[in-house]
Amino acid sequence: MKVGFATNDNILINDHFGWAKNFAIYEINMDGFKFLENRYFEEELEELNKVDRKIEGLRDLKIVFVESIGGTAAARVVKSGIHPVVKKGDRLKPAPVKIEEVMEELQAVLSKNPPPWLKKIILKEVGDTAEINI
Repeated sequence: MKVGFATNDNILINDHFGWAKNFAIYEINMDGFKFLENRYFEEELEELNKVDRKIEGLRDLKIVFVESIGGTAAARVVKSGIHPVVKKGDRLKPAPVKIEEVMEELQAVLSKNPPPWLKKIILKEVGDTAEINI
């Protein structure tokens, strides 16, 4: 499945969904992951156009990892079939999270027992409603 990261340096998840000009796109499965491309977005002045353009440009992704996202934008992203995940440091580790660390964690979860929200994404990806063994 394809996942994306709002990033301004291709190393960290360090951008807000609406303001991000770049999303690093990766392919991931139970065996591993690889970088595919960067998708760039021009600056939009109007908020609705900005979100719509990003959703359209990311429509083939299943998950987008962001440092933050507004509630309205998050609802619109979910409605489009993309699952937004806010990933940022906590009070013990306030720095932004590295993309590679998240990919390694996600790959490990995929190869073991994914949580229900991720199983649902996987089932849609393979087009099967049967129970899967991961």
